[in-house]
Amino acid sequence: MSDHAAPTPWSRGVLALLLGLLLATGTGFAQDQDATPREQAVNAARTAMQDAIAANEAPYPDRPNWSKAISHARRAVELAPNDRETLGLLAEIYSRTNFYGPAWRTWNRYLAEGHDLTPEWTPLFTGAGEEMAYAAYQRGDLQQAASIHMDVLDAVSFHRASRVWMGRIRMEQGRPVDAIPYWEAAAEQDSDDARASYFLRLAQDQAEWGVQAVNAFREGVRRYENGDLDGAARSFERATDANADYPEAWAWRGRVAFERQSWRVAQRHYERAAELAPGNDTYRYFRNEAERRAG
Repeated sequence: MSDHAAPTPWSRGVLALLLGLLLATGTGFAQDQDATPREQAVNAARTAMQDAIAANEAPYPDRPNWSKAISHARRAVELAPNDRETLGLLAEIYSRTNFYGPAWRTWNRYLAEGHDLTPEWTPLFTGAGEEMAYAAYQRGDLQQAASIHMDVLDAVSFHRASRVWMGRIRMEQGRPVDAIPYWEAAAEQDSDDARASYFLRLAQDQAEWGVQAVNAFREGVRRYENGDLDGAARSFERATDANADYPEAWAWRGRVAFERQSWRVAQRHYERAAELAPGNDTYRYFRNEAERRAG
């Protein structure tokens, strides 16, 4: 009788499992050995990124898995500087770790090479751009903020947040004519956005009558609605001083005078408004009514 017992079914199963693991490990090792250095770096970066996400690691570049991912992705870019996959992966990792400066520069390098943004990468690109633009805006550098938003729109023409910001920045720069197309586009994208509709009308008024005149006029309306007739009168006067051909501002000067029962003053202001807007029946009516009461 042999000193060695025949393998049992259980031991055969264990041996089969071990053999399978050895084969799988050997195959993976062989595949990794067959991969180019670029592919090895890309795979290592993706693995580290996936590990970070799976572990719910805080999204900062100095965290262990994220740091590894960045290091491997940088190595991949060194090995293939103009490659779509390496540049996109590095930009993605930078974006996911809130490393916005390097992310924005890498995304722009990616686009400069003629690569297209994927649906997955598009929000990462626009997010990095928004963060960089807002930082510039906070510093008071409106030109830089506008430049970044323009770059975003060059790549993602339908990005609404950048349209809104461009409208806002152009108006703050005193350029209402340039702001109008952005507010129009934002309002078309969301017809329920009262803010976009409001600023579109404001930009159109400023383009027609002048920034200073319209701002003074709107200040006058606010003061009037708050019951401050004296302040409203001063604001409407500043509006007509800024643009003597602004009929609505003259009409509101007449309205304030009318409520104060200063009939001759009201008559003169409504007369001027009616001259500038001859088709406006309301202006003519109050001119005639002020004249009758002054009678």
